[in-house]
Amino acid sequence: MAKRDPDTVQLKFENGNLVERSTEGESPTDEHMVDPIEPGDQTGFVVEVKAGAIDVNNTLPEVIETHGRTLDFGSRSHAEAYASQLSALDGSLRIQAAPENEPDDIDAYLLADHTPSITEPADIDGKTWTFDVGANLYGTLGEAILMAAPKPRALYYYVRQDLEIDDGELESGLALEVETSKPILVDLPDGARRWTPDCVVQAMDGWDGRVLARYYCEIKTGNASFERSQVTVMEELAKTERVLKIRVRIDDLPDQYSLRIHEVVPSE
Repeated sequence: MAKRDPDTVQLKFENGNLVERSTEGESPTDEHMVDPIEPGDQTGFVVEVKAGAIDVNNTLPEVIETHGRTLDFGSRSHAEAYASQLSALDGSLRIQAAPENEPDDIDAYLLADHTPSITEPADIDGKTWTFDVGANLYGTLGEAILMAAPKPRALYYYVRQDLEIDDGELESGLALEVETSKPILVDLPDGARRWTPDCVVQAMDGWDGRVLARYYCEIKTGNASFERSQVTVMEELAKTERVLKIRVRIDDLPDQYSLRIHEVVPSE
């Protein structure tokens, strides 16, 4: 686990209805702000700086002179925070996952963010401001649709199909606990790898009943890639836990959405 736990949000559902929402921890105040991120302070997630990023951000040449074109971070979220840190100084940058067939030992790329209208309106019509949807917000839409309270119907449907049960077979009915997860760290021969699941789903027979199953989930929207480091940790975790890859398609919103759920096969 990471040394510093992130805030967690827990949603409790019973018979498809939200029964409780709780938060653990408060938003950090100024006195708890962390120091600026420096590449190499943590390892396990390797980012390659692309030429386009150098073209739009005048801070990057100095970074490359010190650290080279490949930068080490502890996780994707760590790398994204660094990209945001640099973006605040000059041109906007973003992190994009490297495809699984990337020949080098690279987890992601640091790219120029060509969607400036994420922060400023793409169009202004009187008092109406129109913004672009960036990659991060696009991904969040898929997560929100799948996990949204008060009735995450797709998760209920999957659990019932997976466990081959209906509520009539349970004493108190199917209840789902959906919560954010702490980072998961695995030590491998070539170094540590970190993955923070988008959520952990725990299925129970009633809120206070026995646990039926637990699923660690990674959710991708559209054609977003599963990162190499994510897949490595997921396959390792799958040796002892149920781990799911979930892809959400939102092209037909607001009328419909589609999803595919695949269980991760343990690494050998």
